[in-house]
Amino acid sequence: MPLMFIALVMSGCNMTKTVPEGDALFAGYNVRVKGEKDSSNRQADMETELAATVRPEPNFSILGWRPGLGIYNAFYTEKESGVKHWIMDKFGDPPVLLSEVDTGAVSTVMSNRLHNRGYFNNTVGSETTIEEKKATIEWTASVGEPYRIRKIEYTLNDSLPVHQAIAQTKTNSRLQPGEPYDLGRMTQERVRIDSLLRNRGYYFFSPELLIFSVDTTVGDRQVDVLLRIKRAAESRALRPYTIDDVFIMANYSVGDSLSTNDTLSFRGYHYIPNEDYVKARHLLKGVFLEQDSLYTRQNQLLTVRRMSGLPAYKFANLEYERDTAQSDKLDAFLYLTPALKKSLRAEARMVNKSNNFAGPGVTVSFRNRNAFKGSELFTLEVTGSFESRTGGTGTGEAPEGVEQVGNDNLTSYELSAQASLSIPRIVSPFNLRNLRTEFVPQTRIGLGFNFLNRVEFFQMNSYNATYGYNWRPNQFWTFDATPINLQYVRVNSSEYFDSLLQARPFLQRSFENQFIIGSIYQATYSNQMLERTHQFFDNITLDLSGNSLNAVQSLTGSPPPTDEEPRSIAGSRFSQYVLLDNDFRYYLNIGAESQLVTRLVTGAGYSYGNSTTLPYVKQFSIGGPNSVRAFRARSVGPGTYEIPDTAAFAFFDQTGDIRLQANLEYRFPIAGFFKGAVFVDAGNIWLLREDPDRLGGKFEANDIINELAVGTGFGLRVDVEFFVIRLDLGIPVRVPYRDSGERFVLNEFNGSFSGENSMVLNIAIGYPF
Repeated sequence: MPLMFIALVMSGCNMTKTVPEGDALFAGYNVRVKGEKDSSNRQADMETELAATVRPEPNFSILGWRPGLGIYNAFYTEKESGVKHWIMDKFGDPPVLLSEVDTGAVSTVMSNRLHNRGYFNNTVGSETTIEEKKATIEWTASVGEPYRIRKIEYTLNDSLPVHQAIAQTKTNSRLQPGEPYDLGRMTQERVRIDSLLRNRGYYFFSPELLIFSVDTTVGDRQVDVLLRIKRAAESRALRPYTIDDVFIMANYSVGDSLSTNDTLSFRGYHYIPNEDYVKARHLLKGVFLEQDSLYTRQNQLLTVRRMSGLPAYKFANLEYERDTAQSDKLDAFLYLTPALKKSLRAEARMVNKSNNFAGPGVTVSFRNRNAFKGSELFTLEVTGSFESRTGGTGTGEAPEGVEQVGNDNLTSYELSAQASLSIPRIVSPFNLRNLRTEFVPQTRIGLGFNFLNRVEFFQMNSYNATYGYNWRPNQFWTFDATPINLQYVRVNSSEYFDSLLQARPFLQRSFENQFIIGSIYQATYSNQMLERTHQFFDNITLDLSGNSLNAVQSLTGSPPPTDEEPRSIAGSRFSQYVLLDNDFRYYLNIGAESQLVTRLVTGAGYSYGNSTTLPYVKQFSIGGPNSVRAFRARSVGPGTYEIPDTAAFAFFDQTGDIRLQANLEYRFPIAGFFKGAVFVDAGNIWLLREDPDRLGGKFEANDIINELAVGTGFGLRVDVEFFVIRLDLGIPVRVPYRDSGERFVLNEFNGSFSGENSMVLNIAIGYPF
């Protein structure tokens, strides 16, 4: 079916198929700015700015192919109903015609843009070329030396405080003598002054009250700029205000009227109507308005955003009114609309895990958004799933002589329950100052249980408890500290599984009953919320376990741990390790929807003292839908180790102590909510210690590049904003377990989904990174 669709689209590659006679397809355009006498060196910027004014834009194209127009042509019909009309209308783009382009109007807009940038004397013309019913237009703008600012004066001659406040900001002005005249910078200057005044008490001030006068008659292509306040400005806009009374309506619904009959006075605030919903002492940690303090827009935004981030509330709105008794004061009214307090949700889904287990699952979750009248979010989630997986790295029947336990497919049952409490404030034995940030700080408490039954192999019971904090000092940085991270893993294994572990001592230690008692710290930087050409994301994680407990036992005289006699707690070994992981991403935005993304993931974990290996759940892996997509999940490495047939058809995943992974992906639009991608992935894992059962797995710095698994491929994504369905087809390029001169396998690609050097189809939700 997909091949038929592609064939039909390719049949519409005659781009002018639906172009009417006497017209032409608007196939492209170019904008040139000629300014031999322009010393500002802004030609390239001006060409980009002028190109953005062209309307309409040509049909989207990639490498000369116009997919939307191709779909429109392939399914074109004059009928207004039917499947062909639906596909044409939903996924196709009609041809953009030359007759729709008003070159004169576009030239006028370009000329105005140039005038706004200081080129008061400019000419703009266009030339159209038509070949085989395809039209291209070239706009040419001729400019000279731009007019420059000679001097800037602020006409602030009276004694009003507002004039003094504006004068104090002059050193930070967006306008500087000698720079080209720029209307956009003048607009920015008005906004800058308004922002400063709003944070000095001038609640009723606005940018529209500022007027720029420009004198272009001073000669020598220079202008004098004068800034003043409108003479008609109201007196209330020219005076600062302080806050008088603060009214907090903590249980507000649209249409409610303000009544002070049930007002509760708390620390100088008027809390309406009572504390039956959220207690005032908890809510006031996010209110940054104080009686008799100067009004500032910053405190206003901080308060609204902090209130909006509370789980207990759906909407937050802050309004001000002039005090009736004191004309220089404002009364503040904070309206908080509660969210639905409790909810119960059941979700059936298809589980597709990174270790190739897949199957149906059911999750039932309960939420209470105001558990203890402090806007605490309590969540209880119960999940049950049945999953199966075919072989660790291969599929089908086990080869002759290789034992395969139970059914043809490995099966797994899982039941988990996780309770968490998120408190929107820092709960600590220390008296910490309130964070002045628009993001709600959180204290997180978690308690959970997980039962995993891999039929005929083992049963694993896992218990966990966590206590931690999350806070964002600004929009770029997020910090997560979990000083208490407790986990206990107990494994009951079958005789067959025991025999496999006895043959692999390193793996056996990973599956021992053990405690993980430590801390996890994370720091994340991201500027993806900004619309920039260059965007960055970086997450660094430090995971520690067993150090404090080992130190206590050393101080109390416990004998040093050995591999045969490790230190324990409650009869079980505890893990001791340090793990550092970093995930760095760079996004280069190309045009409106295309994007080039690079990713580098590095990690290393070192076990010591009471442990000789990392816990199995903490070890690294490579391969799968979010890693090296040309290889099956968790099947690569370590190093040049090749999985023997005896393990390939068991459950074993390949894990290691060191990880290196790099990804390069180009994302582009196709049509509508269909997006495409091409990618190259590389990566591997290694061991810090020699494992006789996994020869070639030990880390050697000189061999890193030669031991990377490399894959390429392409993908299709259905991106409908609130969710993304992703299909990535991976093709192996280099496999690390072959001999050094035989690792490149692209010329051996078999074009199928089975056998050596075959394709791997990854189906997932969301983008890989």
